[in-house]
Amino acid sequence: MSFDGKERNTSSLLRSIYNYTMGVLWLGVGIFVLFHKKWGYDLKLDPILQNIFGVSCTLYGLFRVYRGFKKQ
Repeated sequence: MSFDGKERNTSSLLRSIYNYTMGVLWLGVGIFVLFHKKWGYDLKLDPILQNIFGVSCTLYGLFRVYRGFKKQ
C-alpha cells in the first residue's frame, strides 16, 4: 500500500471517530433536553421548543453515528 493509501485510511478512520464522538455528544444533549425535568433540572424554556430542540439533537446525533458507521 502506498503512502497516499495509508493517509486516506488514517483520514477515514479519524473522520469516523469524529462522527461517532459528535454523534454521542449530540445524542446526549438531545436526551438531556428531553428528560431534564426527570433529573431535577429546569431549563426555563418553552416546552414546545424544548421538545423540538431535543428531538432535533437526537436525530442529528443518530445521523452522525450512522455516518461514522457508513464511512468505515
